[in-house]
Amino acid sequence: MFVAIIFALSLLVIWADWLAYKRCVGLRYSWVKLVVAVALVAMNILPYIALVIMRLCDMPNMVPTMWLLTIYTTLALSRLALYAGVLLIKNRVVAWAVGGALCVAALSVALVGIFHTRKDLTVKEVAVVSSRLPEVFDGYRIALFSDTHFGAMIDEEKMCRLLVDKVNALDADLVVFGGDLVNVKYDELRPQIADILSRIEARDGVVAVLGNHDTGVYVRDTTLLPIEENTRLLKERIEAMGWRMIDDKTEYLVREKDTLTLTGIGFSRELLEYRHSANVADSLDLGPIYERVPYDKFNITVSHMPQVWRKVSSLGYGDLVLSGHVHSMQIKGHIGDFKFSPAQFMYKEWSGLYKAQNSHLYITDGVGSVGFHIRIGAPPEISLIILRCK
Repeated sequence: MFVAIIFALSLLVIWADWLAYKRCVGLRYSWVKLVVAVALVAMNILPYIALVIMRLCDMPNMVPTMWLLTIYTTLALSRLALYAGVLLIKNRVVAWAVGGALCVAALSVALVGIFHTRKDLTVKEVAVVSSRLPEVFDGYRIALFSDTHFGAMIDEEKMCRLLVDKVNALDADLVVFGGDLVNVKYDELRPQIADILSRIEARDGVVAVLGNHDTGVYVRDTTLLPIEENTRLLKERIEAMGWRMIDDKTEYLVREKDTLTLTGIGFSRELLEYRHSANVADSLDLGPIYERVPYDKFNITVSHMPQVWRKVSSLGYGDLVLSGHVHSMQIKGHIGDFKFSPAQFMYKEWSGLYKAQNSHLYITDGVGSVGFHIRIGAPPEISLIILRCK
Protein backbone atom coordinates (compact mmCIF):
# COMPACT_ATOMS: atom_id res chain seq x y z
CA MET A 1 0.00 0.00 0.00
CA PHE A 2 2.71 2.47 1.03
CA VAL A 3 4.73 1.81 -2.12
CA ALA A 4 1.62 2.40 -4.25
CA ILE A 5 0.95 5.72 -2.52
CA ILE A 6 4.53 6.91 -3.00
CA PHE A 7 4.45 5.83 -6.66
CA ALA A 8 1.17 7.69 -7.29
CA LEU A 9 2.46 10.80 -5.51
CA SER A 10 5.69 10.74 -7.53
CA LEU A 11 3.81 10.55 -10.84
CA LEU A 12 1.60 13.48 -9.81
CA VAL A 13 4.62 15.56 -8.77
CA ILE A 14 6.59 14.75 -11.96
CA TRP A 15 3.59 15.82 -14.07
CA ALA A 16 3.20 19.04 -12.06
CA ASP A 17 6.94 19.76 -12.27
CA TRP A 18 6.79 19.39 -16.05
CA LEU A 19 3.86 21.77 -16.37
CA ALA A 20 5.51 24.32 -14.07
CA TYR A 21 8.83 24.07 -15.89
CA LYS A 22 7.22 24.71 -19.27
CA ARG A 23 5.25 27.67 -17.97
CA CYS A 24 7.76 29.32 -15.66
CA VAL A 25 11.19 28.34 -16.99
CA GLY A 26 10.71 27.27 -20.58
CA LEU A 27 12.72 24.81 -22.61
CA ARG A 28 15.43 27.06 -24.04
CA TYR A 29 18.92 26.20 -22.90
CA SER A 30 20.63 28.22 -20.14
CA TRP A 31 22.66 27.40 -17.03
CA VAL A 32 19.82 28.55 -14.75
CA LYS A 33 17.31 26.37 -16.53
CA LEU A 34 19.71 23.44 -16.48
CA VAL A 35 20.22 23.79 -12.73
CA VAL A 36 16.44 23.92 -12.18
CA ALA A 37 15.93 20.84 -14.33
CA VAL A 38 18.67 18.90 -12.55
CA ALA A 39 17.26 19.88 -9.15
CA LEU A 40 13.79 18.69 -10.10
CA VAL A 41 15.13 15.40 -11.44
CA ALA A 42 17.21 14.89 -8.28
CA MET A 43 14.18 15.48 -6.06
CA ASN A 44 12.03 13.14 -8.12
CA ILE A 45 14.43 10.20 -7.94
CA LEU A 46 14.67 10.32 -4.13
CA PRO A 47 11.70 7.98 -3.52
CA TYR A 48 12.96 5.46 -6.05
CA ILE A 49 16.39 5.39 -4.40
CA ALA A 50 14.71 4.81 -1.05
CA LEU A 51 12.41 2.10 -2.38
CA VAL A 52 15.29 0.29 -4.09
CA ILE A 53 17.22 0.30 -0.81
CA MET A 54 14.16 -1.03 1.00
CA ARG A 55 13.73 -3.78 -1.60
CA LEU A 56 17.34 -4.87 -1.83
CA CYS A 57 18.52 -4.50 1.77
CA ASP A 58 17.23 -6.34 4.82
CA MET A 59 18.00 -3.33 6.97
CA PRO A 60 18.15 -3.75 10.74
CA ASN A 61 17.14 -0.12 11.03
CA MET A 62 14.93 1.72 8.53
CA VAL A 63 15.48 5.21 9.94
CA PRO A 64 17.87 6.51 7.19
CA THR A 65 15.67 5.24 4.36
CA MET A 66 12.61 6.77 5.98
CA TRP A 67 14.44 10.10 6.22
CA LEU A 68 14.91 10.03 2.44
CA LEU A 69 11.17 9.51 1.99
CA THR A 70 10.44 12.19 4.61
CA ILE A 71 12.56 14.74 2.73
CA TYR A 72 10.97 13.75 -0.56
CA THR A 73 7.41 13.96 0.79
CA THR A 74 8.06 17.37 2.37
CA LEU A 75 9.52 18.77 -0.85
CA ALA A 76 6.79 17.18 -2.97
CA LEU A 77 3.89 18.56 -0.90
CA SER A 78 5.51 22.01 -0.77
CA ARG A 79 5.96 22.08 -4.56
CA LEU A 80 2.40 20.94 -5.17
CA ALA A 81 1.18 23.75 -2.90
CA LEU A 82 3.33 26.24 -4.85
CA TYR A 83 2.01 24.96 -8.17
CA ALA A 84 -1.59 25.30 -6.96
CA GLY A 85 -1.08 29.05 -7.23
CA VAL A 86 1.42 29.25 -10.07
CA LEU A 87 -0.42 26.96 -12.48
CA LEU A 88 -4.03 27.85 -11.69
CA ILE A 89 -3.85 31.65 -11.54
CA LYS A 90 -3.17 33.54 -14.77
CA ASN A 91 -1.85 36.79 -13.25
CA ARG A 92 1.81 35.97 -12.58
CA VAL A 93 2.24 38.37 -9.67
CA VAL A 94 -0.84 37.06 -7.90
CA ALA A 95 0.02 33.48 -8.87
CA TRP A 96 3.47 33.62 -7.27
CA ALA A 97 2.14 35.42 -4.18
CA VAL A 98 -0.60 32.85 -3.62
CA GLY A 99 1.65 29.93 -4.55
CA GLY A 100 4.41 31.16 -2.26
CA ALA A 101 2.02 31.54 0.66
CA LEU A 102 0.61 28.04 0.08
CA CYS A 103 4.14 26.61 -0.21
CA VAL A 104 5.21 28.17 3.09
CA ALA A 105 2.04 26.89 4.75
CA ALA A 106 2.56 23.34 3.44
CA LEU A 107 6.23 23.37 4.45
CA SER A 108 5.32 24.61 7.93
CA VAL A 109 2.70 21.89 8.40
CA ALA A 110 5.19 19.22 7.30
CA LEU A 111 7.94 20.51 9.60
CA VAL A 112 5.56 20.59 12.57
CA GLY A 113 4.57 17.02 11.73
CA ILE A 114 8.22 15.96 11.62
CA PHE A 115 9.64 17.76 14.63
CA HIS A 116 6.65 18.09 16.97
CA THR A 117 3.54 16.03 16.25
CA ARG A 118 5.56 12.86 15.58
CA LYS A 119 6.92 13.00 19.16
CA ASP A 120 3.81 14.37 20.92
CA LEU A 121 2.67 11.18 22.65
CA THR A 122 -0.91 11.82 23.77
CA VAL A 123 -3.45 9.98 25.92
CA LYS A 124 -6.99 9.78 24.56
CA GLU A 125 -9.73 8.74 26.96
CA VAL A 126 -12.98 7.21 25.76
CA ALA A 127 -15.91 5.58 27.55
CA VAL A 128 -17.53 2.43 26.15
CA VAL A 129 -21.05 1.94 27.50
CA SER A 130 -22.79 -1.43 27.26
CA SER A 131 -25.81 -3.06 28.86
CA ARG A 132 -23.98 -6.40 28.65
CA LEU A 133 -21.18 -5.32 30.96
CA PRO A 134 -21.44 -6.75 34.50
CA GLU A 135 -21.73 -4.05 37.18
CA VAL A 136 -18.62 -5.25 38.95
CA PHE A 137 -16.62 -4.25 35.84
CA ASP A 138 -18.08 -0.74 35.72
CA GLY A 139 -15.08 1.59 35.51
CA TYR A 140 -12.71 -1.13 34.27
CA ARG A 141 -9.71 0.65 32.71
CA ILE A 142 -7.94 -0.62 29.58
CA ALA A 143 -4.78 1.07 28.29
CA LEU A 144 -4.37 0.33 24.59
CA PHE A 145 -1.35 1.10 22.43
CA SER A 146 -0.21 -0.30 19.11
CA ASP A 147 2.12 0.00 16.12
CA THR A 148 5.36 0.99 17.80
CA HIS A 149 7.39 -0.17 14.76
CA PHE A 150 10.68 -0.42 16.61
CA GLY A 151 13.45 -0.47 14.06
CA ALA A 152 11.88 2.48 12.25
CA MET A 153 11.61 4.84 15.24
CA ILE A 154 13.89 7.78 16.01
CA ASP A 155 15.11 7.99 19.64
CA GLU A 156 13.56 4.62 20.43
CA GLU A 157 14.63 4.42 24.06
CA LYS A 158 13.47 7.96 24.84
CA MET A 159 10.05 7.37 23.30
CA CYS A 160 9.81 3.96 24.95
CA ARG A 161 10.46 5.39 28.43
CA LEU A 162 7.87 8.10 27.83
CA LEU A 163 5.39 5.45 26.66
CA VAL A 164 5.92 3.29 29.75
CA ASP A 165 5.66 6.26 32.14
CA LYS A 166 2.40 7.44 30.56
CA VAL A 167 0.86 3.95 30.50
CA ASN A 168 1.76 3.29 34.14
CA ALA A 169 0.31 6.67 35.16
CA LEU A 170 -3.11 5.56 33.86
CA ASP A 171 -3.59 3.02 36.68
CA ALA A 172 -4.98 0.50 34.19
CA ASP A 173 -6.65 -2.78 35.05
CA LEU A 174 -5.39 -4.22 31.76
CA VAL A 175 -2.82 -3.11 29.19
CA VAL A 176 -3.36 -4.24 25.59
CA PHE A 177 -0.82 -4.10 22.80
CA GLY A 178 -2.42 -4.26 19.36
CA GLY A 179 0.40 -5.49 17.12
CA ASP A 180 3.30 -4.29 14.94
CA LEU A 181 5.84 -4.13 17.74
CA VAL A 182 8.71 -4.23 15.22
CA ASN A 183 9.00 -3.05 11.64
CA VAL A 184 10.80 -5.84 9.76
CA LYS A 185 12.23 -8.57 11.99
CA TYR A 186 12.38 -9.86 15.55
CA ASP A 187 15.78 -8.44 16.59
CA GLU A 188 14.47 -4.88 16.24
CA LEU A 189 13.04 -5.58 19.70
CA ARG A 190 16.45 -4.91 21.23
CA PRO A 191 17.24 -5.97 24.82
CA GLN A 192 17.31 -2.33 25.93
CA ILE A 193 13.80 -1.74 24.56
CA ALA A 194 12.49 -5.02 25.96
CA ASP A 195 13.83 -4.10 29.41
CA ILE A 196 11.96 -0.78 29.36
CA LEU A 197 8.71 -2.33 28.09
CA SER A 198 8.85 -5.02 30.78
CA ARG A 199 8.23 -2.28 33.37
CA ILE A 200 4.62 -1.73 32.22
CA GLU A 201 2.26 -2.60 35.07
CA ALA A 202 -1.46 -3.36 35.29
CA ARG A 203 -3.66 -5.31 37.71
CA ASP A 204 -4.51 -7.91 35.03
CA GLY A 205 -1.14 -7.65 33.28
CA VAL A 206 -0.21 -6.95 29.67
CA VAL A 207 -1.59 -8.90 26.70
CA ALA A 208 -0.50 -8.70 23.07
CA VAL A 209 -1.26 -9.90 19.56
CA LEU A 210 0.93 -9.87 16.48
CA GLY A 211 0.56 -7.47 13.55
CA ASN A 212 1.57 -7.95 9.93
CA HIS A 213 5.00 -6.38 10.52
CA ASP A 214 5.66 -8.83 13.36
CA THR A 215 5.25 -11.94 11.24
CA GLY A 216 8.49 -11.71 9.23
CA VAL A 217 6.82 -11.27 5.85
CA TYR A 218 8.94 -8.17 5.15
CA VAL A 219 12.24 -9.96 5.82
CA ARG A 220 14.18 -10.11 2.54
CA ASP A 221 16.33 -13.17 3.21
CA THR A 222 13.75 -15.73 4.32
CA THR A 223 16.24 -18.52 3.67
CA LEU A 224 18.50 -17.22 6.41
CA LEU A 225 15.54 -16.21 8.59
CA PRO A 226 12.35 -18.13 7.72
CA ILE A 227 9.07 -16.38 8.45
CA GLU A 228 8.03 -18.97 11.03
CA GLU A 229 11.37 -18.67 12.83
CA ASN A 230 11.13 -14.86 12.95
CA THR A 231 7.64 -15.11 14.46
CA ARG A 232 8.72 -17.68 17.04
CA LEU A 233 11.74 -15.64 18.14
CA LEU A 234 9.69 -12.46 18.45
CA LYS A 235 7.05 -14.22 20.53
CA GLU A 236 9.78 -15.51 22.82
CA ARG A 237 11.13 -12.01 23.35
CA ILE A 238 7.64 -10.63 24.00
CA GLU A 239 6.81 -13.31 26.54
CA ALA A 240 10.19 -12.80 28.22
CA MET A 241 9.02 -9.25 28.97
CA GLY A 242 6.16 -10.68 31.01
CA TRP A 243 3.52 -9.97 28.38
CA ARG A 244 0.98 -12.67 27.52
CA MET A 245 0.52 -13.56 23.84
CA ILE A 246 -3.19 -14.16 23.14
CA ASP A 247 -3.02 -14.95 19.43
CA ASP A 248 -6.09 -17.15 18.71
CA LYS A 249 -6.60 -17.64 22.45
CA THR A 250 -9.21 -16.60 24.98
CA GLU A 251 -8.56 -15.58 28.59
CA TYR A 252 -11.06 -14.95 31.37
CA LEU A 253 -10.97 -11.78 33.46
CA VAL A 254 -12.64 -12.34 36.81
CA ARG A 255 -14.05 -9.89 39.33
CA GLU A 256 -15.95 -11.48 42.22
CA LYS A 257 -18.50 -13.82 40.58
CA ASP A 258 -18.54 -12.19 37.13
CA THR A 259 -16.31 -12.76 34.12
CA LEU A 260 -15.26 -11.06 30.90
CA THR A 261 -13.79 -13.01 27.99
CA LEU A 262 -10.67 -11.64 26.31
CA THR A 263 -9.92 -13.06 22.85
CA GLY A 264 -6.93 -12.37 20.64
CA ILE A 265 -6.91 -12.83 16.86
CA GLY A 266 -3.49 -13.83 15.57
CA PHE A 267 -2.14 -12.58 12.26
CA SER A 268 -2.65 -15.53 9.95
CA ARG A 269 -1.53 -15.76 6.31
CA GLU A 270 -5.18 -15.31 5.31
CA LEU A 271 -5.37 -12.01 7.17
CA LEU A 272 -2.15 -10.86 5.53
CA GLU A 273 -3.86 -11.08 2.16
CA TYR A 274 -6.57 -8.64 3.27
CA ARG A 275 -4.48 -6.33 5.46
CA HIS A 276 -5.24 -3.27 3.31
CA SER A 277 -8.72 -4.26 2.11
CA ALA A 278 -11.83 -2.48 3.31
CA ASN A 279 -13.23 -5.81 4.51
CA VAL A 280 -11.95 -9.33 5.01
CA ALA A 281 -13.28 -11.95 2.64
CA ASP A 282 -16.47 -13.84 3.43
CA SER A 283 -14.49 -17.06 3.17
CA LEU A 284 -12.30 -16.15 6.16
CA ASP A 285 -13.36 -18.40 9.05
CA LEU A 286 -12.79 -16.94 12.51
CA GLY A 287 -15.20 -19.39 14.14
CA PRO A 288 -12.54 -21.80 15.48
CA ILE A 289 -10.93 -18.97 17.47
CA TYR A 290 -14.13 -18.59 19.51
CA GLU A 291 -14.80 -22.29 19.98
CA ARG A 292 -16.20 -22.91 23.48
CA VAL A 293 -16.17 -19.16 24.28
CA PRO A 294 -19.52 -18.47 26.03
CA TYR A 295 -21.93 -16.10 24.27
CA ASP A 296 -23.41 -14.76 27.48
CA LYS A 297 -20.19 -13.08 28.64
CA PHE A 298 -19.07 -9.59 27.63
CA ASN A 299 -16.29 -10.21 25.09
CA ILE A 300 -13.25 -8.07 24.37
CA THR A 301 -11.47 -9.03 21.15
CA VAL A 302 -8.01 -7.76 20.26
CA SER A 303 -7.20 -7.77 16.54
CA HIS A 304 -4.45 -5.82 14.83
CA MET A 305 -6.73 -5.38 11.81
CA PRO A 306 -9.98 -3.49 12.43
CA GLN A 307 -11.49 -4.96 9.25
CA VAL A 308 -12.45 -8.12 11.14
CA TRP A 309 -14.90 -6.20 13.36
CA ARG A 310 -18.10 -7.00 11.47
CA LYS A 311 -17.17 -10.65 11.04
CA VAL A 312 -16.46 -10.97 14.77
CA SER A 313 -19.74 -9.25 15.57
CA SER A 314 -21.65 -11.57 13.22
CA LEU A 315 -20.39 -14.51 15.29
CA GLY A 316 -21.98 -13.03 18.41
CA TYR A 317 -18.74 -11.76 19.97
CA GLY A 318 -16.79 -8.52 20.05
CA ASP A 319 -18.77 -6.37 22.47
CA LEU A 320 -15.56 -4.39 22.21
CA VAL A 321 -12.94 -4.89 19.49
CA LEU A 322 -9.57 -3.17 19.98
CA SER A 323 -7.36 -2.54 16.94
CA GLY A 324 -4.55 -0.48 15.43
CA HIS A 325 -2.92 -0.97 12.01
CA VAL A 326 -4.24 2.08 10.14
CA HIS A 327 -2.34 4.97 11.89
CA SER A 328 -4.85 7.29 10.17
CA MET A 329 -2.11 7.03 7.51
CA GLN A 330 -0.31 9.52 9.81
CA ILE A 331 -2.38 12.39 8.39
CA LYS A 332 -5.63 13.46 10.03
CA GLY A 333 -7.70 16.57 10.45
CA HIS A 334 -10.99 17.44 12.05
CA ILE A 335 -13.55 20.21 12.04
CA GLY A 336 -15.77 19.82 15.09
CA ASP A 337 -16.92 16.22 15.15
CA PHE A 338 -16.09 15.70 11.48
CA LYS A 339 -12.74 14.00 10.92
CA PHE A 340 -10.95 13.32 7.68
CA SER A 341 -7.86 11.48 6.48
CA PRO A 342 -6.53 9.72 3.36
CA ALA A 343 -7.23 6.53 5.32
CA GLN A 344 -10.97 6.91 4.80
CA PHE A 345 -10.55 6.18 1.08
CA MET A 346 -9.24 2.70 1.92
CA TYR A 347 -10.93 1.75 5.19
CA LYS A 348 -14.53 2.00 6.39
CA GLU A 349 -13.33 2.44 9.96
CA TRP A 350 -9.95 4.04 10.44
CA SER A 351 -9.64 5.94 13.76
CA GLY A 352 -11.45 6.24 17.07
CA LEU A 353 -14.69 4.71 18.34
CA TYR A 354 -17.39 3.10 16.20
CA LYS A 355 -20.61 1.37 17.23
CA ALA A 356 -23.02 -1.00 15.50
CA GLN A 357 -25.86 -2.39 17.59
CA ASN A 358 -24.24 -3.79 20.76
CA SER A 359 -20.73 -4.01 19.33
CA HIS A 360 -18.02 -1.36 19.65
CA LEU A 361 -14.77 -0.94 17.73
CA TYR A 362 -11.92 1.26 18.87
CA ILE A 363 -8.94 1.95 16.56
CA THR A 364 -5.91 3.60 18.11
CA ASP A 365 -3.65 5.73 15.91
CA GLY A 366 -0.48 3.95 16.98
CA VAL A 367 2.82 5.12 18.43
CA GLY A 368 5.42 4.76 15.68
CA SER A 369 5.61 5.65 12.01
CA VAL A 370 5.81 3.71 8.76
CA GLY A 371 7.36 4.92 5.52
CA PHE A 372 8.28 8.43 6.65
CA HIS A 373 8.90 10.30 9.89
CA ILE A 374 5.83 12.52 9.63
CA ARG A 375 2.59 12.69 11.59
CA ILE A 376 0.27 15.51 10.57
CA GLY A 377 -2.68 15.96 12.93
CA ALA A 378 -2.34 12.34 14.07
CA PRO A 379 0.01 12.31 17.07
CA PRO A 380 1.25 9.05 18.58
CA GLU A 381 -1.44 7.75 20.89
CA ILE A 382 -2.15 5.76 24.02
CA SER A 383 -5.86 5.09 24.43
CA LEU A 384 -7.50 4.78 27.82
CA ILE A 385 -10.79 2.93 27.42
CA ILE A 386 -13.11 2.95 30.41
CA LEU A 387 -15.92 0.39 30.43
CA ARG A 388 -19.30 1.57 31.75
CA CYS A 389 -22.57 -0.20 32.48
CA LYS A 390 -25.64 1.23 30.82
